[in-house]
Amino acid sequence: MLDVKKRVLSLKSLPERFRVRALRILRVFVKIILLLIVSTLAILLGYRLHYFLFVSPYFRVTRVEMLGVSPEVKTEALKFAELDKLEKRSYNLFRLNTSRIRRNLMNMPKIRIVEVYKEYPNTLRILAQPRKPIILILGYGLYIADSEGVIIESLAPEKRKECKFPVMTGIPSEEVRVGGVIKSPVFFKAIDLQSAMAKQCEGLYEQLSELNLNDRGEITAIFKGGTEIRFGRHEVLERLPELEAFLNQHTPSLKEFRKFQYVDLRFQKQIVYALRGEKPAAAK
Repeated sequence: MLDVKKRVLSLKSLPERFRVRALRILRVFVKIILLLIVSTLAILLGYRLHYFLFVSPYFRVTRVEMLGVSPEVKTEALKFAELDKLEKRSYNLFRLNTSRIRRNLMNMPKIRIVEVYKEYPNTLRILAQPRKPIILILGYGLYIADSEGVIIESLAPEKRKECKFPVMTGIPSEEVRVGGVIKSPVFFKAIDLQSAMAKQCEGLYEQLSELNLNDRGEITAIFKGGTEIRFGRHEVLERLPELEAFLNQHTPSLKEFRKFQYVDLRFQKQIVYALRGEKPAAAK
């Protein structure tokens, strides 16, 4: 500071024009020094801010909450998305890409909908909706599927007795794989039939064992004891009230129902049926 004062005093002995020029140069010099100081402080501050936000443990993910799914699915999902063992992964909450995490979880066949949120400073919250199993599908083994045709998982043989869903047969085995989607229109028609039967004919539905889809797009329901109801491919749902009235008239009990070999609904304005060991008959 003393050196600057000496320079200012020495300028007074110079001619006017040189003194003005020297003062301008001095002002520029001072501005450059100030700019360098401010820039250095900004760089240091930026470095410290970057370290605090992206490196320091304050924003390190220490907790992942996943709501809406069972503990088993949660464990599988966190491992699938590499969100398990947080103490070893050192994820920074600012750096985490929630869109990528969401896409990864959506690739899990067991999860239907998922949303991912950040809760600062160190929590990741995941809201998920699992797929709801509704049918078994026979392929190269038994597989569990939902109403959208997504194959959720394979069914272990030892768990077959625990699973009460009917089995759908007739779908090409090569199309039945975990994560795959059944797109056949007759599949969705059969699912609608299953749902309607569960609501309108609860007692009958409890005896449903199999839904068979043939190459002509026809649906046949097969019940415990071997009785078949052949719905065909047209007006499947529309024939349910007629079927219910027919069964109420001819089968007052489950034992009576099992006397039928088949009930055929493929004909307009009549129901063709056959009792075991007897010739087919028609009911209008």
